[in-house]
Amino acid sequence: MKKWFVLLMLVLLSSSATAEEDYWQQFVHYKMNVRLEPETHMLTGTSSILYQNNSPDTLTMFYMHLYPNGFRSPQSLRAKEAKAFYVALNTDTSAVGWIDITQFRILPADGEAETGAAMSAFEIDDTILKATLPNPLPPGGKVRIELEFASKVRKHNGRAGYRGTQYDFAQWYPKVCVYDENGWNNVPFHLQGEFYGEFGTFDVTMDVPFEYIVASTGVVTDGDPGWSLVQVDTSLSDADWQQAAKEMKEKIKQATENTPRRTVSFHAENVHDFAWITSPEFLYEKGEWDGIPIHVLYRSYVKSRWTKKVTERGNRALAWLSDKFGRYPYPQLSITHGLLGGGMEYPMLVMNASESEGLILHEVGHIYFYGILGNNETKEAWLDEGFTSFQTRWYMEDRYGAWGYDRESAMANASWLQKKRPGVTSRESNRDFALQYMSSGHNEPISKWSQEFKDGLGYSVNAYTKGSIFYEMLRYVVGDETFQKIVHEYFARWKFKHVNEARFKAVCEDVSGMDLDWFFQQWLHDTPTVNYTLGHVSKTRMSDGSYETNVEIKREDSGIMPVEVEIT
Repeated sequence: MKKWFVLLMLVLLSSSATAEEDYWQQFVHYKMNVRLEPETHMLTGTSSILYQNNSPDTLTMFYMHLYPNGFRSPQSLRAKEAKAFYVALNTDTSAVGWIDITQFRILPADGEAETGAAMSAFEIDDTILKATLPNPLPPGGKVRIELEFASKVRKHNGRAGYRGTQYDFAQWYPKVCVYDENGWNNVPFHLQGEFYGEFGTFDVTMDVPFEYIVASTGVVTDGDPGWSLVQVDTSLSDADWQQAAKEMKEKIKQATENTPRRTVSFHAENVHDFAWITSPEFLYEKGEWDGIPIHVLYRSYVKSRWTKKVTERGNRALAWLSDKFGRYPYPQLSITHGLLGGGMEYPMLVMNASESEGLILHEVGHIYFYGILGNNETKEAWLDEGFTSFQTRWYMEDRYGAWGYDRESAMANASWLQKKRPGVTSRESNRDFALQYMSSGHNEPISKWSQEFKDGLGYSVNAYTKGSIFYEMLRYVVGDETFQKIVHEYFARWKFKHVNEARFKAVCEDVSGMDLDWFFQQWLHDTPTVNYTLGHVSKTRMSDGSYETNVEIKREDSGIMPVEVEIT
């Protein structure tokens, strides 16, 4: 039996250097001081932002995201879209969240605000702040934004908020909009889709009640996040741990009486976002991978599931990702027990609902694809969600074989009927779901902006399911070895920069030597159906007594892909 790999398209050498020509990106440096008051669920703060214009354009306007205002009222764009999509919204007053700008000044980079100076003029439309710069900002110029803000933290909804005594802070601060080759990315906060930020440096100081333990993007530069107070001794038996936990709580109670609040500062470089999480219920464990600390914080009731396991899985995730793509470049990783039902990724920090191995790999993998290689998640969600879903399955297949999950453990907990059925692999399940959607009459191109999909299902299937299959097919077309070289080069060439379809495609073509226009166009911008059938087969006896067989492969639909022909 022989298998022949038949390419049903012309593959040409291509030059794609233009994707890197004249690349530039802006730079921001945030210095923030914030104070949390759990009694009122209020966060107040100051922010000083140094903004450097590295573009070839002279800027006259300045824009910022105020994401908490998406939860301010039923009149927000996000709320209106939820109503249109029949998504139930919590109308309780606790679900209301907002952010007010109480002071706002635009100053020269080295200037000082005069005492009593009037605020700079600005307008707020839904979740976007718009201001006219007092002087045009030329290429290479710098400006400083000084502002004060007050924010009502909402009950947890949409990736952030509080529940009980825990606070998850994500997209919580006045955030500079990205200015790139397409101009200002001042798209308001939609129901569907995620985010896009400028790379830069963050220095953030949090002031919280003393009993609140803090984890964050960045590394501690001053103060105490409280980890040592709640560190788990993993060598203790359950009975001994129960006693140790009681003593731990008593020590914290006594310390709180003497020191009612704690202040801790974090510093982060080469990141385009900053998130943090805090709760008095956290326990702490520390792991390590190749000298990089792994901080694990979880609520006490999941200790039996999280202890030791999460540090080990974080270690394996960093090892695998570093091998496949490039060494993890940040100084720490924090895996925390977030309030969201699934998981959410931020630079150096993930918020996970469970200890799931696949979830840990997925969210830590996002630190690579979204974090280190920063795409516009609203415009091209498939670039990070599709790739991260693909790489999660890749990792699980490397670890557990073709099934793509720990089948032994799954079968141990399976019902009698489930054990009798062979089941399907993770990859087969993913493909079956995609095929059902693609044949449903509701199929849409993967490349749409997140908010342009017909509904949440369309967004999810295209960004995650079809998006992951896009990378599977790309690996099939270029070959395993070449694909591995592609992702290594992609990481090396574009880390700490903004990526997009053109830049990823350029790397693919440079490394493979193929013209991949046909592939990217049909799978990202169209909705093709691949359908090949066996056509005419003829056999001719040659003069030397041998036979020549001609096999016709017929393309019955719009999709073009290589196919394997098996000859027996």
